[in-house]
Amino acid sequence: MEKVVEAEPRAVVFVCDRQGAALGRRERCLKLAGIAYEIEAERRPSGTYYKLGVRERDAVAAHLALQMGGCGRSSRLRQSQSGVAASLREMTRTLWDEALLLLERLVDLVWKTAPRLLTGPAGAASRAIR
Repeated sequence: MEKVVEAEPRAVVFVCDRQGAALGRRERCLKLAGIAYEIEAERRPSGTYYKLGVRERDAVAAHLALQMGGCGRSSRLRQSQSGVAASLREMTRTLWDEALLLLERLVDLVWKTAPRLLTGPAGAASRAIR
């Protein structure tokens, strides 16, 4: 574990109530990103809390490293329960986006092959000149 110099201001990027896989994953993300961190155990009447701290100037980079490592907030916590109508709208929007992508690919294909279709095969042009 890397240590942060105590004199520098610190930012807490993660807090949990037990040492385990969640804390280990976040440690590994910060270690891979090359960000110095420190784990501080804070004892309270309700239990022990583990704080993952970094230098204040590395706070944004640490949050980005945690998100890129898959340690962001769960989508279940951010999304509210949606109804059938919202699900249908989302499916329609997705189908529309896919149809537009297919159309773009078709246009690209025609754009690339159209000059060859208009000029004909190379052998026919050389026979017509003779």
